[in-house]
Amino acid sequence: MTATDTDTPETPVRKRRKWLRGTFIALGVVLVLAVAGLGGAGWYFSNEVLVPDHSPSEYSLTVEAFDETTVTITRDEASEKGGVWGLAWDGGHAVVGDIVSEDDGTVTRTLQNVLSGDLAEGLKVRMDMYGYRGDPQTALGLAFEEVQIPTGLGDAPAWLVPADGDTWVIGVHGRNATREELLRSTEVYHGLGYPVLDVTYRNDEGAPAAENGLMSLGEYEADDVIAAIDYALANGAKDVVLHGVSMGGSTVATAARKIEDPSVIKGLVLDSPCVDWNSTLDMQAADRNVIDPITWAAKRVVEFRADISLHDLDQRNFADEFAMPVLLFVDTADRTVEHTATLDFAGMLGDSTLVESASGHTATWNEDPAKYAAELQAYLASLS
Repeated sequence: MTATDTDTPETPVRKRRKWLRGTFIALGVVLVLAVAGLGGAGWYFSNEVLVPDHSPSEYSLTVEAFDETTVTITRDEASEKGGVWGLAWDGGHAVVGDIVSEDDGTVTRTLQNVLSGDLAEGLKVRMDMYGYRGDPQTALGLAFEEVQIPTGLGDAPAWLVPADGDTWVIGVHGRNATREELLRSTEVYHGLGYPVLDVTYRNDEGAPAAENGLMSLGEYEADDVIAAIDYALANGAKDVVLHGVSMGGSTVATAARKIEDPSVIKGLVLDSPCVDWNSTLDMQAADRNVIDPITWAAKRVVEFRADISLHDLDQRNFADEFAMPVLLFVDTADRTVEHTATLDFAGMLGDSTLVESASGHTATWNEDPAKYAAELQAYLASLS
């Protein structure tokens, strides 16, 4: 008769074996749950990175008073910054300038222009980094044409602001932004005689969606920029200057590396660019108190879902491929993209100009529009 567990005495060795077997099973369950938890958390945070979000911003400030030359609004971190900013509300937009007075609860700023809508006491508003809203005609008084750029996914709308020059500027906005973000630079370029093509790309409102519905942090948006370059060259441009803001900076830099003939890109202007997504995602995760394993998992999920390599989107790894002169606007108070990577990148380039500010992400123009315009003018002159 064969002995079984039920009739075999519990020796110390058998007890140890049963304990180890139970421990391994428990550890296996914990490991599976941990991996599942990391994967779930990584997927959640990858949505924050990759899923387009065109929802409207909140209006957290209040107009306390106004007259023909000033407007008084409640005070917060945004409204107390100096420089030129937009003041946006539901159905309207104004441009406001320097602070003329302030107290603990309010700031009074110069009122430069009301572009649309009507100001009123008690109106809920917000500070707007774009500066201008609308289209080139309503915001800047510039004649423009709405054109369609043929891309691999379908036609994408763009604003074409004509001028006499044969070097076109192609403007590329940032993540979850709109062409309105480019109106600040469009005003400068047009004043210097450059035709401007402010483009949209996949997943923008009015533009074709990516097949997976996700952003790719500049990797495949770059293909849409290359399509815009082809459009410009087919419609009178001899060459182009690419101007990218935030993720638009990553996009135009990637386009400059992917294009078959980089000689058609005369210059590259990067405004608060995301030069390295790894360090940017690390910074944003740390700001949200996300632990390192979840950050690591989120980045792997991002790469898998978007079919990209974060290494390949670190422009520092390819600095020797940028033969054209590069102008970089970098804000040292940037809490959206990790700006020290851009400082590193600038030092690696053979021909670059670095302009620093300290007012926040993409706020170099807002801090000092005249200086921004002067830096652009000097850079463009150097290209000649």
